[in-house]
Amino acid sequence: MFRKLVWMTLIFSTGAFAADGVVNGYIGGLSNQASSNVGNVPGNRYNGSFEFDYYNKPVSTYEKESRFTFASQYNDQSLTQYSLQEAYVGGRLSEQNYWKVGRQILTWSDVDANWGFGKLNNRRNFDYFNPGQEGLIGLSLERQSSNGMKYRVFGSPIYAPELNPGLDINKGDKTITSRSQWGNPPAQDTTIPGGATVPIEYRVDYPSIGKVIYRYTVGANVGFENKHWKVDNFIIRKPENQISVKVDAKLNTIEQVVKANVRPQFYYHDVYGTTVKWRNKDVEVYGSGIAIRPNTFPDGDTQAFQYTEIKTEKRREDYVGGGISKTNDLYGIGLNYVARLSPFDRQKEQLAEDPRWNQAVNVTAYRALSSKVTVFGDVKYDMLTTDRLVMVKATYLMTKNFQLMAGANSIGTPTNGKSYWSPYTNNDSVYGALRYIF
Repeated sequence: MFRKLVWMTLIFSTGAFAADGVVNGYIGGLSNQASSNVGNVPGNRYNGSFEFDYYNKPVSTYEKESRFTFASQYNDQSLTQYSLQEAYVGGRLSEQNYWKVGRQILTWSDVDANWGFGKLNNRRNFDYFNPGQEGLIGLSLERQSSNGMKYRVFGSPIYAPELNPGLDINKGDKTITSRSQWGNPPAQDTTIPGGATVPIEYRVDYPSIGKVIYRYTVGANVGFENKHWKVDNFIIRKPENQISVKVDAKLNTIEQVVKANVRPQFYYHDVYGTTVKWRNKDVEVYGSGIAIRPNTFPDGDTQAFQYTEIKTEKRREDYVGGGISKTNDLYGIGLNYVARLSPFDRQKEQLAEDPRWNQAVNVTAYRALSSKVTVFGDVKYDMLTTDRLVMVKATYLMTKNFQLMAGANSIGTPTNGKSYWSPYTNNDSVYGALRYIF
């Protein structure tokens, strides 16, 4: 149902684009079978991917701007995922006033984008190592004053939730599974009092598409920008990017089965934050904070959690972060930090999802060894939970259009198995890939 909305946006948007923009992207395949010790999780063995990016940058004052960025991925479990990151057109209303309509990424919060929280924009979520971003669908207006002040508003009557990673709901078997290594489906069976193991049957109530998409978003941003400084202060009220669920679970003692009724629910939250950035040539320093205030705190059903492991409780979240980087054509290096300021107690918040990051540092680097060979590295470490994400890769440009890639991704989690990354600890990879670049 939600994928229909993506295709409707895609078809509407492509009809509005001019034919003289810049097009780039790739089509390629990746194999994660280089090592017998990793890559055996279903969905993580191999994949084919496609990315397409069209951008028409205005060269004259009143020429329209347009962008269309689309990606898809097909894995070894016959799962096809789609992502429409941006699809918009825009232009000037006057010398100081701009408009943009369609799916657009709001570049208002660096800490949200850099750490993959997904509170402002949607995430692509093909891969949790690189969650990426997808924009919100709506209309934005911007006014730029001669003194550097910027005033922006965004509004929309349409809601498009995150689509990936998806879950497979089988109405006949009454099961919920996933063909993605990043999917986290609920339990298929449970142990009841007395020690017996019984299956769980899921019945999902599907809302109509009208009840899903017709949900408003409204936000505003006041900022400042000149040659060296950029400041953003924003507040936005919007539906959460991920759909929540309410679960009612009961044990049928006669049939010896737990019957769980799953009802999608939609929660609004208020998100606000500040980002201050200083730039000078190839050096950039930023500080950023974001606060998330859910409007509703539904009562958690501890029995439902005990049987199904579906988490529904809401909580406020606060994060601050910062970083410094130096990038150019030859090399780049960056250091980032994020800290969770809001409380989280596993004993008291059993139904809430673990924070993605708590108190973490990130080091990134790349180096062009020649005109054809480039190496990359990215390490994230959470000092509170000891979660670790390590990514290294090298690319070799064989010809103008063909690129070879080899790399490794690794996840480390605490020994007690209690963190956001613990369910994905086996999603390591040692891979090789070939891409045709256009």
